[in-house]
Amino acid sequence: MLSNFEEKLEQINQMMRELAGMILKGEELCFDGFKDRDMQKLDEAREAVKGCRSLANEIDNEVIKTLALYGPEATQLREMVGYLKITNELVNSASNIRSYVKHNKALIASGFELDELESSFIPLHRSALNAMKHTVEMMDLTKSEEEIKSLYRYIKVEESKGDDLYSIVQKDISELLCRIDVDPLDFITVLKLARKLEQISDHAINIARLLLFIKTGGEMESY
Repeated sequence: MLSNFEEKLEQINQMMRELAGMILKGEELCFDGFKDRDMQKLDEAREAVKGCRSLANEIDNEVIKTLALYGPEATQLREMVGYLKITNELVNSASNIRSYVKHNKALIASGFELDELESSFIPLHRSALNAMKHTVEMMDLTKSEEEIKSLYRYIKVEESKGDDLYSIVQKDISELLCRIDVDPLDFITVLKLARKLEQISDHAINIARLLLFIKTGGEMESY
């Protein structure tokens, strides 16, 4: 039978996974909206992350109340502090999704064709999506230490790929700008889209570091 404190930890963990699931759903809809040039799916992506800040605040309040009521020991305190940092990363991911939706809808409305950039954009999308999928899996702290470390390695690979793919998008945009007569502002907007996806992967690896720290302790910088 779980103690009151363990039940509270389980509740907070479930709320955290729900918050991460909202981000994942938003990313999936962004990807579909990009592939299909579908404004409705992009609007659904924005709606998917609409309550993220409210839920994050609720989680933070529960963590603070739990700290005050139970005075957790070292390992449990590590988990509580980690959650406080993770909510901030997830809220920033939600903000990136909202910004992505805004810029992508602007491109669709302007009639800008992204066909020639799909070869680098779609892998960038997949990389960000995979990073968040593994992050959601990693939030299940009932997994073994080795499983957690394995998921962390997957996320680290996706984040590294995201950096490389972002550089490729920059190169592709520069080449297109030289040979196609298009409003340069549209190309800047495309670059912003790519940057938002790359940032989502950055948030995912930051969360993964925190989750690994929660599970194993030690120094986060060493992972």
